[in-house]
Amino acid sequence: METAQSLYLNLFGDDKIHALKELLHACVDEICGRPGPSYHRFANSVVWSRQEYEDTYKTISILLRNPACLYLIDEKMPQEYHELPEPIQQNLLTCLKARREQLTDALLKEHSKEKYETLIDFDWRLKLIMGSSKLSSLRESLLQLDLVVENRDAKRILSLELNKDELETFISAVETVA
Repeated sequence: METAQSLYLNLFGDDKIHALKELLHACVDEICGRPGPSYHRFANSVVWSRQEYEDTYKTISILLRNPACLYLIDEKMPQEYHELPEPIQQNLLTCLKARREQLTDALLKEHSKEKYETLIDFDWRLKLIMGSSKLSSLRESLLQLDLVVENRDAKRILSLELNKDELETFISAVETVA
């Protein structure tokens, strides 16, 4: 533990604290689905080996993905947090405070994808049926609804065709869930 602390203090001294802040926010960006950090991006601002970068990146990512960190309470923080030097802990807390809502949303979405199918998009079309082979003048409106759902493995489209009564029932069901 002592060697890890001295490594972090050497890497992120007072003159390189801006690089730590940038790395923390880049890791949050990655969790939120945007491009994350890369070794080449930080190679010039911090003098470290590829292995030191990978270890630091892994430690920060594990911490940020741990839901206990979102409490922002020292006692509830995971063990990895307490093994970091005090200046790094403070910068991590500052980043978590600033990006807590985004991180919470991203972690919830990630967890939801692991367990359930999640609605990510929808498309709809309204059709007016003027008649059929049985009735010459039907004049019934139908809503064609495509729901794009995603789970851990893939995306798929659920297509529904609803008349007015079915649509009202569907809306009521969705409102009770939300």
